[in-house]
Amino acid sequence: MSLLGMMRTGVSGMNAQANALSTVSDNISNSDTIGYKRATAEFSSLLENTNPSQYTSGGVATNVRYGISNQGVIEGTTSSTDLAINGNGFFVVNNASGTPFLTRAGSFVPDANGNLVNAAGFFLMGYNLGAGGSTGVANGLTGLTQVNISQTALQASASTAGTFSANLPAGATPPAGGAPTAGANQPNSAFTEKTSMVTYDNLGNATTLDIYFTNTGPNAWEVAVYNHADAPAAGGFP
Repeated sequence: MSLLGMMRTGVSGMNAQANALSTVSDNISNSDTIGYKRATAEFSSLLENTNPSQYTSGGVATNVRYGISNQGVIEGTTSSTDLAINGNGFFVVNNASGTPFLTRAGSFVPDANGNLVNAAGFFLMGYNLGAGGSTGVANGLTGLTQVNISQTALQASASTAGTFSANLPAGATPPAGGAPTAGANQPNSAFTEKTSMVTYDNLGNATTLDIYFTNTGPNAWEVAVYNHADAPAAGGFP
């Protein structure tokens, strides 16, 4: 074993320990970094060819590994655009030149144009599943587009139909005063049973409809529907 070989072996050991300590310091300093995955240092012994009359010193090699696909702790945030992956997988992001990258960090915010970007300014990519959009590619990135939330406001759709099921008393008799007539102001009209149904207008506001059932004879009923908001303060029908 030569003096140079002995020094080289010692230096390789010190370098290996320095790499191990570096991974520990990185793990500590990035304990709160979103998407960071723990680094570990693995050592490998290097053995040189030797012969019985002369020993050739070896050394130590370091392999640093990052658990990039490991599941991290899912934490709640105050941002409605933050995402997390539970299980295997990556987010696909593109830089300004269109080069794709993979990441598990799900901290995204909208830019001035409504595109979701991460801290590095990379755009979150996804498949457009709307009318005429892409259905996705299982083994490639074809069809991915930038995720844009500038026009994601929900558009309310007014109620146009409803289904109501009820059991009415078979032994009911017509009440005195007659059934209420839709569109007429009949505060003295009578009814047999009453219930309500919630519907929605074209702005998404809830509208309560009062439904009156009036028996008009054996197994015969008349139904009248009124907007609850139009009911007089003193009672009665709209």
